[in-house]
Amino acid sequence: MRRLLGKILGIVLVLTIVLVLSVSYGKETVKITIWHYLNDRDKLLKTLAAQYYLKTGVRVEFQLYSGDQMGAKIRAAAQARTLPDAWTGVGLKGDLSKLAQAGNILNLTPYIKDWVSRFPENIVAQVTFTKDDGFNVEPGTYGIPLDVNNMQFLYNKDLFKKAGLDPNKPPKTWNEFIEYGKKLKAAGILPFATGFGTWAGLTMIQPYEFAYLGEEKLNAARMGKITFKDAGYVKVLNLLVEMRDAGMFAPGTATMDLPTAEQMFANGQIAMIFDGSWAIGVFKMMNPNFKNYFVFFPPKDERASYQALIPGGIGAYFVVNKDSKYIKETIEFLKWLTDVPQQAKYAKESFNLPANKNTIDPRTLGPQIAEFVKGMDRVYSYLAPYKNPRTEEILIKGMQLIILGQKTPEDVVKEMDEANK
Repeated sequence: MRRLLGKILGIVLVLTIVLVLSVSYGKETVKITIWHYLNDRDKLLKTLAAQYYLKTGVRVEFQLYSGDQMGAKIRAAAQARTLPDAWTGVGLKGDLSKLAQAGNILNLTPYIKDWVSRFPENIVAQVTFTKDDGFNVEPGTYGIPLDVNNMQFLYNKDLFKKAGLDPNKPPKTWNEFIEYGKKLKAAGILPFATGFGTWAGLTMIQPYEFAYLGEEKLNAARMGKITFKDAGYVKVLNLLVEMRDAGMFAPGTATMDLPTAEQMFANGQIAMIFDGSWAIGVFKMMNPNFKNYFVFFPPKDERASYQALIPGGIGAYFVVNKDSKYIKETIEFLKWLTDVPQQAKYAKESFNLPANKNTIDPRTLGPQIAEFVKGMDRVYSYLAPYKNPRTEEILIKGMQLIILGQKTPEDVVKEMDEANK
């Protein structure tokens, strides 16, 4: 009898376990898949995903792919309707519009309207379509920013101090900038370099293109509606003459690429550089002991009539699959990922600027990153393409020749107008 009772209890126990397991396994586990190309941040993203799982029970799997292959992979998956729940976008409105028109990506406006204000408006605008923008896409926001970037000046505090300059007071006006350069030069310190041999040189004068011409006149000149001469572009290029005559350019600056200038700055060979927010990570890699430097906004030129605006914009961002089985869960994760605590961790460990504008505490971000974040509201939102793309090549070469003293600003502007007819 006792043996029979034991068998019955055993059977009941097994049936109970089976019932519990069947209920447990019957409950669907939410697993979100996200493709990305952020090779240097793969480990960090997976760490954050693990943290989210412990918090919510929702699994997030980040799958890393080559940045060079990402665009083709997305297009192939879109055609086959095998896209993941979300992915890091490649390109901006031109690429987004095609995915939106094909019904591959979700219009996020209804889902993020209560928290989209955490991002700067000029950044959200880069992934937002409007009624009259010519893209033929349902108006709305189609991307969630993860990080942003901009370009400003950086300076070496130790070299400033060596030249008798206050290391905590970078130049605020163009006249101060020139005077600082002269004092650095007199102290035997190379004042400045950036990548004038590449695209980076163009970015240094862009704030002053906006400051002297204003956005409307600048874009009209680029599109060939007015001449660069009539727009007043000679004044912009004259700034290079002033820097040259003050002895501010390090030897070789005219044809230098940006990595060379960055290496010189990280090694303490030049006092100032014009560079992007991403350079903070570059400097750490080049010279881990180089820390006593800071950031300053392009100095105000009191001769100019408009506000200076800086290059920059959205860095990495996410889009959501319109056909995802887990739209709500995916957006909830992206909301969490771009909240202040996670953005602070992301910025501190990846040296990328957080997209969430409320994440500006230098105690958690580091002073240089926090200073770059402050500049995001002064990033220009639109720069028209040149009527003739060759105009940009003429400008790059012309800037080099101005620095070398082989051409005048008037010469370069004349050549730009001839090309951009």
